[in-house]
Amino acid sequence: MNRITKTLALAAVVLAGAFGATAAQASAANFNVDFKVYNDASVSMIRITDPLPSTVTGLIAPPSPIAAGSYDPASGNAVWSDQLPGLGHSATVNLTYGRASDGQAQCTFTMKITHDSNSNPYLLQLSATSTSPCTVSTSSVRTIDGQFTAQPSVLNWND
Repeated sequence: MNRITKTLALAAVVLAGAFGATAAQASAANFNVDFKVYNDASVSMIRITDPLPSTVTGLIAPPSPIAAGSYDPASGNAVWSDQLPGLGHSATVNLTYGRASDGQAQCTFTMKITHDSNSNPYLLQLSATSTSPCTVSTSSVRTIDGQFTAQPSVLNWND
């Protein structure tokens, strides 16, 4: 009986290790980008993109007006997370914001992850296309593992 108990305990430890390794590999196969959108105008803004892409979490839902000098989300960060692209491929997400009163002064923020042969192979590129002076905190940054979480990227909407 003692041998059966030890054998079952050993099997449980082996299975737990296998499941733990699988979970770690699965999470390592995703990129994560922490970001937030800042209202740098004197009027309220609102997210025009609705519903949110399935790969984006943490933004105010449903979209509601965000006062001047405030962020979407109001606290913390939003996250763009998806499967790491293969070598030579990329992943992109777009979010559009505009004036809360009439939807005008729209700005589309683009976040793009590219996988290339650089020693830090994952490149995050941020850009803003708009009819208003929208900006991004940084235009590009690289990591070795696709984790862009050390400091959130800030997307600045302006009217």
